[in-house]
Amino acid sequence: MDVEHQRFSRVDRFMRNKGPAEILYGALVSSVVLAATSAGAESGDIVLLATALVSVTYWLAHVYADAVGGRFEDVDHSAGHRLRHALRNNTGVLLGSLPVLVVFAIGRLAGMDVYRAAFLALWFTVAMLAAVAALAAHRAGVRGRALVGEVALAAAFGLLVIVLKYWFMH
Repeated sequence: MDVEHQRFSRVDRFMRNKGPAEILYGALVSSVVLAATSAGAESGDIVLLATALVSVTYWLAHVYADAVGGRFEDVDHSAGHRLRHALRNNTGVLLGSLPVLVVFAIGRLAGMDVYRAAFLALWFTVAMLAAVAALAAHRAGVRGRALVGEVALAAAFGLLVIVLKYWFMH
């Protein structure tokens, strides 16, 4: 099997398994933490650090839960094997948090204050959630009003985070 085919197989497996869902979890978790930490922060560094640390902690908790919880289904493999498997197969949560952090950092590098950079990252998250929902629904054959409804529901989760951001600020 050539390298290109192996790479395609991994991406295909990722997309057919929990990969997209984990990416969405990571994006939502990091956006909530970013919304909360940026509410009173004067420094973008603390927002980035806190969001990154919580995202990594959440990812490790996800890995741990998969490794230990998977033991109930997989009694033939050791805890070490289950942990290695969980580390390899749960990267989506961590990957999902990266775009939110990157957009916030780009906003700060472009001269935005913490407040505006946070809202840039949060609106990006809304767009990301809506785009992933649109792709998933479209691939499943959903069209018309049903497609619009699924995209609106996904965007509503991101909008909820924006509402929380306003709530944290007041």
